Amino acid sequence: MIYSIYMSTFDWNLFHTAERKFIGFGNFIRLFKDKEFLHSLWLQFGFVVIALPIETIIGFFVALLLNRDGKFYTLVRSLLLLPVFILPVISGLTWRLMLQPEYGIISFILEKLGFGVKAWLAEPDFAYGMVVVQDVWRMWPFMFMFIYAGLTGLPREIIEAAEIDGARFWTRVFKIILPQLRSTIATAFLLRLVDALRIFSEVYVMTGGGPGNATMLLSLYINKQAFEFFNIGYAAAMGVVLLVLALTISFFIVRRNIQFEGERG
Repeated sequence: MIYSIYMSTFDWNLFHTAERKFIGFGNFIRLFKDKEFLHSLWLQFGFVVIALPIETIIGFFVALLLNRDGKFYTLVRSLLLLPVFILPVISGLTWRLMLQPEYGIISFILEKLGFGVKAWLAEPDFAYGMVVVQDVWRMWPFMFMFIYAGLTGLPREIIEAAEIDGARFWTRVFKIILPQLRSTIATAFLLRLVDALRIFSEVYVMTGGGPGNATMLLSLYINKQAFEFFNIGYAAAMGVVLLVLALTISFFIVRRNIQFEGERG
């Protein structure tokens, strides 16, 4: 990390290391004039804002649904975790094949539903949407795993007492369950956030950042600058910005959670 910060202060080409030149904050000033960087940052922000809440909501309600005893529910909970253990590259490649317009199973189903034959990953809007869908499919069980673990630790007497008092389902969810699970959800969300900010492999094999730059998330743009254009100093500056962004968001999540726990105490 320290070496990356050091590199970010140089105009540094990978194949002309001897000619590197110290430019201080020059790379960072250049970043915020770079429309492609700002576009990638915006795509990364949109990805986090769309995917993470969906994954959290699905994980939460599936955890509520499967918070029951019995061999059947144990089996289902185990099977639901399988997507998390699939390598990102395999997941991205599988989705790419399923969305292939001629023989992909998803394309076949969408065609039968009346959407016609389309090269889904060749159209900018659809490509970005499919990248999000792929991530939601693979990672919502991660949120489910954390939230279910939190649910099993809740005292059932509180929920049962609320049911006896006539509290409706949504009242129990928002007044009892969610406040009790806030720390668990915040921890899971934080871990998922850090992972989502550095997403790379699945997007790289699905679209390579295309079509055009429709799915050129920040991690892909960093890779492009570093290993296609060989601008190591410039890529390092982007990495530092990504690090600062992740630390800043994480700080506010942790701080707000500590304040909430203090208020509860």
